[in-house]
Amino acid sequence: MNEHHSLHQQGSLRSTDQQKRKRKPTGLSLRWKFPLVLAALLLFTVGVLSWLVLTGIRANQTDQMERSLKRQAEIVEMRVKQSYLLGVRQSPEAFMKKQAPGLAVELGVSSNMRVILYDGQGHEVGNSLPLAFRTDVSQALSYAIQGKIAYITEGSAITYLAPLQGPDGLLGVVQLHSSTEAQQQFYRAIAHLFLWTGGAVLVLSFILGLGYVSRQTRDIGRLTRASEQISAGHYPKARLLRRQDELGRLDEGMLQMSHVIRKSITALENEKLRLEEAVQRLRELEQQQKSFIGNISHELKTPLTSIQAYADLLDMYGDDPELVREARESISKETKRLYELVEDSLRLSVLDKYDFELHTEAVELHSLLEDAGSRIRGKAAARRLNFSIDTVPAQVWGDPKHLMHIVLNLLDNAVKYNRDGGWITLSNRVEQDTVMVYIRNSGPWIPREKWDMIFEPFATLSRDRSRQDSGTGLGLPLARRLAERMGGELQLTASDHSGLENGNGHTNVSGNEFSLRLPLLVHDGSL
Repeated sequence: MNEHHSLHQQGSLRSTDQQKRKRKPTGLSLRWKFPLVLAALLLFTVGVLSWLVLTGIRANQTDQMERSLKRQAEIVEMRVKQSYLLGVRQSPEAFMKKQAPGLAVELGVSSNMRVILYDGQGHEVGNSLPLAFRTDVSQALSYAIQGKIAYITEGSAITYLAPLQGPDGLLGVVQLHSSTEAQQQFYRAIAHLFLWTGGAVLVLSFILGLGYVSRQTRDIGRLTRASEQISAGHYPKARLLRRQDELGRLDEGMLQMSHVIRKSITALENEKLRLEEAVQRLRELEQQQKSFIGNISHELKTPLTSIQAYADLLDMYGDDPELVREARESISKETKRLYELVEDSLRLSVLDKYDFELHTEAVELHSLLEDAGSRIRGKAAARRLNFSIDTVPAQVWGDPKHLMHIVLNLLDNAVKYNRDGGWITLSNRVEQDTVMVYIRNSGPWIPREKWDMIFEPFATLSRDRSRQDSGTGLGLPLARRLAERMGGELQLTASDHSGLENGNGHTNVSGNEFSLRLPLLVHDGSL
C-alpha cells in the first residue's frame, strides 16, 4: 500500500515536472500589467485635465489683463479729452506738448502704472517715470498712431499702446506699463499643485490598484493551479474561493466540471474493468467450451465404445446367456446415460436461446420433497448412505416438474459424489417470505474459489474422464437457471469443515450444503 502510494506520488511529481517543462513563459504577469495600465490611464487623465485647466487659466489671465489695460487706456483717453475740451482751444500737438507731462504724472499716480504720452507724430511728450528703463516700442507705436491697439510682452512686463482720440481726430498715443508677475505666480502655483497632487494621486492609486489586483491575481493563480491539478488527475473536493463574483462562479464551475470529469473517468475505468472482465470471461468460456468438447466427446464415446464392444461380443458369443444378460444391462445403462446427456444439452441450449414455457402453480413443497426423497432412497441405499428427510409444510409458486428436476439433480449429485457409507440430508425451512431447501451430504470438499464455477456450463471438478460416475457439467447450471426462471436462487452455501448436521444428531461434521431459495406462497403448519 505504501509502495503504491509512493509510486502514485512519484507519478504526480513527474506529471507536475512535465507540466512545468511544458509551461510556456508568460511574460509580465497580470499582477503588474493591471497596475501599470491603471497608472498609465491615470497619468493620461491627470495630464489632460491639468493641461485643460492651466490653458483655461492662462486664457482667462490674458483676457483679464487685456480688459484691465483697455479700461485704463479708456480712462486716460477720457482724462486727456476732458483736459483738451475744458482748456484753451489749441492744436492737438500744442496741447499735448504743454499738458502731457502733467497728465502723465497724474495718470501714473492714479493708475499705479507707468504712463507715457505721445503726440500724433509719435514724439514722447509725457512720462510718469522718466528715469525708468525704456523699451523699444517704435513698431507698436506706429500701429497705435494708425488707430490700432498694440502691446508688447517681455517676461512678466507688458507694454500697452492705445490711440487717444479727440474731437478733431487723433490727439496722441498712451503707453501703459503693467506686470503679470502675480498672475504668473498664481499660474505656477496651480501647475505645481496639479503636479504634486496628480503625482500623489497617481502613486496612491498605483499602490491601491496593485493591492487589489494582487488579490485578484492570487485567486486567479489558485484557479490556474487547480486546473493544472485537474489535468493531472487530481480533482478538488470543495470550492477554493469564498466569493460571489465572476471568479467565484468560475471556481464553482470548475468544481462542477471536475466532478463531471471524475465521474466520467470513473465510469470509463469501470467500463474498462467490465470489458476486461468480459474478455477474461470470454477466454474462460472459450476454454470451457474446448474442455466441454473434450468432455462431451469422451462422454459420448465411452458408452458408444461399451455398446460396440458388447455388440461385438454378442456376435461372437451370442449363445452365452450370462453374456447376453450382462450386455443387455450394460447397453441399457449406457443408452440411458446417452439419453440424459443429450437431453441436458438440449434443455440447456433451449434455456440459453429461448424463454421456455413455465407451467407454474401452487406446489406443496413438503409432498414434492418427500416424493423426491423416495425416488433417490434406493440409490442411496445401494451405496450404504444414511439418507434422512426433515421437511415442514410450505406452499410455493412454481413449476412442479422443474422443481422436481432441481431437487433430484441435487440429490443425485449428493449420491454420486459421496463416499460409501456417508450421509445425505434433505430439509426445508421457512424464513420470512421465502422457503429454503437444504441438501447436505458428506461428499468431498469443494474449494471456495470453485463454488461459482460449478454452476457454469461444461465445468466439472473431476479430472478423471474415465470415471463412470463423472458428470458432464450440465446438471447444476441447468438446475440454477430453472430456479432463477421461477424467481428462486440456487447456490453452494457451505463446503468446508464448518458445522453441519448429518441427520443423526451429529453436528459440526464436514460436508457440502446446497441451498435452494424459493418464494413462499403459503406457510401453514396445519398442512
